[in-house]
Amino acid sequence: MSVATDTNPAPATSIDAFVDRFERPAPTLLAVWAHPDDESYLGAGLMAEVAARGGRVVNVTASLGEHGTEDPVANPPEELAARRHAELISALCRLGASEHRILGHPDGACGRVPDRLGARMIASVIDGVEPDMIVGFGPDGVTGHPDHRAVARWTARAVAQRGDRIPLLTTAADAAWPPELIDGMHEVGAFWPNHPLRHRDESHQTVRLEARRLEQKLAALACHESQIGPLQRALGVTGYRRLASMEAYRAGNAAAARFMCDEQASAAA
Repeated sequence: MSVATDTNPAPATSIDAFVDRFERPAPTLLAVWAHPDDESYLGAGLMAEVAARGGRVVNVTASLGEHGTEDPVANPPEELAARRHAELISALCRLGASEHRILGHPDGACGRVPDRLGARMIASVIDGVEPDMIVGFGPDGVTGHPDHRAVARWTARAVAQRGDRIPLLTTAADAAWPPELIDGMHEVGAFWPNHPLRHRDESHQTVRLEARRLEQKLAALACHESQIGPLQRALGVTGYRRLASMEAYRAGNAAAARFMCDEQASAAA
């Protein structure tokens, strides 16, 4: 069943204006996701803009998504894992993210990992990277996938254990994607039941990708050849580009709330 999106989204700002709000001209961004292609659908514009400014972009992927196929006979898990790993590396290269970490959890099993252990792994990366900003899933995991939601919990816990001093941005698909595109995504099973959730009472910032960043994002998505076909067919060329052209972010902690407040005030000025 389709879930309607917020009819009064926050004003869109350009991706370069959004990144202008970072405190450093060449910031370090840590991106934390569950599977290969999450980064390209949800945070590619942000990652590419930071990298283009000479910033450091480090990508974390919890699982290689070895069960992400409707035909496991033609795509055995071991082979699909290797293929998706190669696709991920290619996509990150398109985005300018030269560093990545694979946590090595089985696809579909992140929810069975105790949150304290998952958070410990994320915390280890945070301490090693020392990012200026972290981006990842909100509590709903965007699509409702249990792996997404588990990684969101781990990340939030690891950040909170560090005193909420590092801004945590969470992705907000319901704020960025129009209802008709979400309907098309439902047709190919992109969402778990009752997702994406509506968040009318939570502020968010919708971000618009200019042509150069949109083309970069589309190039990264094209690297995930094993995954993108059904959604491309469901949305068509125009719909797929429209989906890729917008991102949205919410504050995942108090430090990010201050960042978002400043950004929204700037957009409204």
